Amino acid sequence: MLRVAIFRIFPVAVCVATMAGCATFRNTEPFPQAQKDVSIRVSQELPSTWTEMPTGVYAVPNSRLFVSGHQSAQAVGLLLGPVGVLLGSAINAERGKNLVGDGSAVAKQDLAAATEGFVKDGLAADPNTNLKFGNAGAGASQLELLPFAVLSYINETDVRPYVIVRTTLKDATGKEVWSSRYISASAEARPFGGDNGWYKDDGSSLKLALSQSLKRSVDVMLSDVSGKTSRNATKWMYVSGQYVFVKQPLKLKSNPVVEDPDYIAFTPHIGDVNVFAGVSIFDRRIVSITEATEQDPNFTSVDKPSPDAAKSGDAAGTTVSAVQAGK
Repeated sequence: MLRVAIFRIFPVAVCVATMAGCATFRNTEPFPQAQKDVSIRVSQELPSTWTEMPTGVYAVPNSRLFVSGHQSAQAVGLLLGPVGVLLGSAINAERGKNLVGDGSAVAKQDLAAATEGFVKDGLAADPNTNLKFGNAGAGASQLELLPFAVLSYINETDVRPYVIVRTTLKDATGKEVWSSRYISASAEARPFGGDNGWYKDDGSSLKLALSQSLKRSVDVMLSDVSGKTSRNATKWMYVSGQYVFVKQPLKLKSNPVVEDPDYIAFTPHIGDVNVFAGVSIFDRRIVSITEATEQDPNFTSVDKPSPDAAKSGDAAGTTVSAVQAGK
């Protein structure tokens, strides 16, 4: 249990499992196309803060929104054992609550209903799809979607919204046969308060950012499940940027899923123990993409962009740190 907690506290360290050869990569695998007559439903449950997130996140009450990237002093908790981990998590969650302040403007987003609407629209636009919305009938497979959003600090003041659609496929017998995450990052990062903050005008800018990211997550998911994406397990690239839950920029070796002029969808080569294993979706303006080979290290850390670069959405200026992980 403590080992899992370590990976949740230090997302970068998760690649130790990859180096040791013990990692699994089910969340990066493509949808099993042998599945026929798949029905899609949106779960009304909330995500688990234990399996889907690092410790110390703050859950905004009455919402599917979570705050991360603010956590600190996690290593001290580890030294004190499991009780210390729980104590550190509680302290960081309280700190997140204080940073959010009056969260009424961010708690008004009905992500479940919006997901249902985007799925129905996407299915209606594809008359040849073998997918349908609703509960699965006898002999059919069920694809369950669990949407939520993470407001993740990218520096000491600015927060970037990420929308995650957790996907789980069960066959006609109820057995889980596939799972993944579709994680779409907003191109914008702002503080919560202030003249240009997410709270301005009753959170209208946040609502728009979440809606845009959710739609992109759903669109990529539907295309991927339908076998219409250009997954290429032999093409390798490094994608440098700021990933959900993690303030420290990362440079991850990845395979492309969708290469659009405006955005890139890809699967970072990280194990399932990592809380953002799955399909990441980034606006091209906030990442740097370079070529890689299968023999290159799976990840490196990168220096944080300057505040000016972060506010302009330019992550291309990040540089590789001297700290590197193995293959």
